[in-house]
Amino acid sequence: MKKTLLVILGVFFFATACFAQNYYALVEVLIKNDSGLAFLMNTVTRTSDQRSCGEILSPINQLKDKYQVRTGCLNGPEWDNLFGDVFANKPTSAIYISYKDLNGYQTRINTKVLGGVNSVHSGMPVDPPDKEIVAWANTMITALEKGGIKNARIIYPRKGK
Repeated sequence: MKKTLLVILGVFFFATACFAQNYYALVEVLIKNDSGLAFLMNTVTRTSDQRSCGEILSPINQLKDKYQVRTGCLNGPEWDNLFGDVFANKPTSAIYISYKDLNGYQTRINTKVLGGVNSVHSGMPVDPPDKEIVAWANTMITALEKGGIKNARIIYPRKGK
């Protein structure tokens, strides 16, 4: 009887591990400041199911009146591969912020500046200068702490970008 129970538990654990999928609630907000500078703020939250992913994105619709916003619930092995290092808090090519939100979901935020019309990267997202991105990250950490997030931290880029 014990062996049968152990086999059933083993099969259940293996099947759950093999078929578990991550869903990623992706939010991209285009923000333009008074000086005409445009930047993208990207937030990715990892959930275990599509329903939770949708619940995270639902309040974002309120931003659509004020900003250009794109959202999506993404899942599949290609997204697990793409976001694997970020959700393991490994350094990437750019600074990002890592935290667990108030609902217990792992969340990551980064920002990019859109290249100006006279730039080689016109209209394309590029990493802001290091001084500016560190200032942005520190400001975001402070804002997150005011909102009740106590575990936010900056993940600095790998050396040699």
